[in-house]
Amino acid sequence: MPKSRLLDASTIPVHLDLFRLVDFSTVIVCTERFVDACQRLRLDGVAFQALPVR
Repeated sequence: MPKSRLLDASTIPVHLDLFRLVDFSTVIVCTERFVDACQRLRLDGVAFQALPVR
């Protein structure tokens, strides 16, 4: 995985809250809505890191 990550907004599926990257299948990307749901449910064992989108 490159040190500098940047998501292309035109490639993000609008109908999914959770998906994998084609070139980096070990990376799981989620929406802010998914993060909010996990925090509301107080789920643990998951770390979230913000990714820039252009």
